[in-house]
Amino acid sequence: MENNVKKKNKIWYRIFFAILTIAIVAMLFFLFKNIILNIIEYTKADDQEGLKAFMREKGWIGYIAVVLIEALEMVVIFIPAEFIQIPAGLSFPFIISILLCDLGVVVGASIIYFLVHVLKFDNEFIEKKQKKIKNLAQKRKSESTQLIMYFLFVTPIIPFGAICYYASNTKISYRRYILTCSTGVLPSIITSIIMGTSIKYFIAEALPIWLLVLIIVGLGAILFVGMFFLSRKFLFNGKKVRGTPNSLWSPVASFLMSVYVKRHAKAIYIENNVYEKMGSIPGAKIYLANHLSPNDLYHVYRYVDPDHPALVANRYYMRFGIVRWFLKKLGFIPKSLFNADMEAIKKMMYYAKEDTSILMYPEARLSLDGTSNKLTIGTANLVKKLGLPVVLIEISGNYLANSKVRTARRRVPVTIEAKRIITQDELADLDVNSLEDIISTNLAHNEFEYAKQLSIKDNNKAQNLEHVLYLCPKCHQEFKMHSHENTLECECGFKLELDDSFQFNENEYGFANIHDYYEYIKAYELSKIKDSKEEVIFIQDVIVKKVSFENKKLDEYGEGKCILSKKGFAFSGSINGEDLEFSHPFESLQALAFSINEEYECYYNNVLYYFYPKDNKSSCTKVSLLYDCLYENKDVMK
Repeated sequence: MENNVKKKNKIWYRIFFAILTIAIVAMLFFLFKNIILNIIEYTKADDQEGLKAFMREKGWIGYIAVVLIEALEMVVIFIPAEFIQIPAGLSFPFIISILLCDLGVVVGASIIYFLVHVLKFDNEFIEKKQKKIKNLAQKRKSESTQLIMYFLFVTPIIPFGAICYYASNTKISYRRYILTCSTGVLPSIITSIIMGTSIKYFIAEALPIWLLVLIIVGLGAILFVGMFFLSRKFLFNGKKVRGTPNSLWSPVASFLMSVYVKRHAKAIYIENNVYEKMGSIPGAKIYLANHLSPNDLYHVYRYVDPDHPALVANRYYMRFGIVRWFLKKLGFIPKSLFNADMEAIKKMMYYAKEDTSILMYPEARLSLDGTSNKLTIGTANLVKKLGLPVVLIEISGNYLANSKVRTARRRVPVTIEAKRIITQDELADLDVNSLEDIISTNLAHNEFEYAKQLSIKDNNKAQNLEHVLYLCPKCHQEFKMHSHENTLECECGFKLELDDSFQFNENEYGFANIHDYYEYIKAYELSKIKDSKEEVIFIQDVIVKKVSFENKKLDEYGEGKCILSKKGFAFSGSINGEDLEFSHPFESLQALAFSINEEYECYYNNVLYYFYPKDNKSSCTKVSLLYDCLYENKDVMK
């Protein structure tokens, strides 16, 4: 019964907002057709007497239209206020324009207050528009509603109406509420009206185009700088301002990420019950997500916004000057991949105590075959130690859009879904093994099952696959595979083709997709390892690079041999004429990270080393795969 009432209410809300929207569009059309266009003509002709006579003839119609449109735009929310503020600056004297728009805000704010306080308007229809406001208010409990309103009114991305709906749901009195609305909107109104006035002078050919552009850009910059300092002084004035994800750089980073994401993928953010619960949990959280693509970070940041988690990722990213500066501002937590890193753990513990969220990809490497890698050792232990609520997030489609294998980007629907939340009480009751099972189960992902729902029009799906699927199942020769458009073919004649859902055509080996083929190669290599009586499994001559995190110019080079054995990974050689030898038993190195057709790498004593094969760069995939085989069967090898 309650659900039926909610459905009926939603229908009435849609009708209500649709009527208001039509009314606004009609009034805007009237205003442009009957008033603004005529004013522009008189202005272009520099006919001041004609302009005055025209305005006297129209009387109060134009003034009333501006007030009503401004008011109704606030009630509807999703029509930006600039739609009337800039035309007001075009049409009326500067001071009159400000007064009309401000009066419209007062009327609109009063309507919203009346809807919420008197009619008990259930604003579920506009709930999404208020999500960011509620999260901000929740984080700044010590600040008054008025102060938060003042800050939000100078934030261009949040509509006036959404702010008023939020404030009307608090205990603020009407007197304080309407005073805050009428004064808080003035910076934004004045900015828009100056833009409109500048356009009017430009139309009259009294203002050069370069000056018009300079005024508009300058006003935007002034508004942004004002918002920046207001935020810094009043809303982010605690000890979290610098070097944490709660700094003022986070909204900038979030915006840039959203621009990047929209260019390369159609993002579908699933707002299910788990997502709603995620947004209602106060304080810090741990976000864990599967890792398919370099673009994962952008999507997760947008999905959990306005929460700004600290990202745990490869220490390598800290070596680039401007990137290092920016990451430090965002509270980045650098980690040595697949190595125990006490510095990273200490920083995570610090953030947990400071009520700052943390984002981790527990696989710690990109997906090579479109399926999830195993969790890094110690993930569950670390999560229990941090003691924060855990949100498990699944990303689908990113491997198809932009992967480790193929860096050229496809526009593919990418879905991000909160799968499960582990509360603090539940976390305390779970043992490590049970927790690890829950994380693994919820982050387990097969991209090719998701791809069955899609039809991807791309004539180059097989690009670079020869560097991954390097072994022919028919002739068992290595590195004889070649890709062309959607086809992967061996020199012996074995051939596979990818369809629009990234599935292989029918073949004698029953490979349904890339993952199946990759698992075949892995099983083949493992059988050879088990059959071998030799301790050493693979030796390769390499160029070695010792990476400097301070400056790329300080990188050091040398050469030597990389050795895979049933005991682990080792390097023997020299750098700058000095001998260098080290080894990693399986206990200290879980995996060998690598770049397709380029290099493989590892940390040793928190120093990062890159190994470039001298003869065959395609072998990087094989070296990493062999190490995975050895690691996963290390107990059998003893």
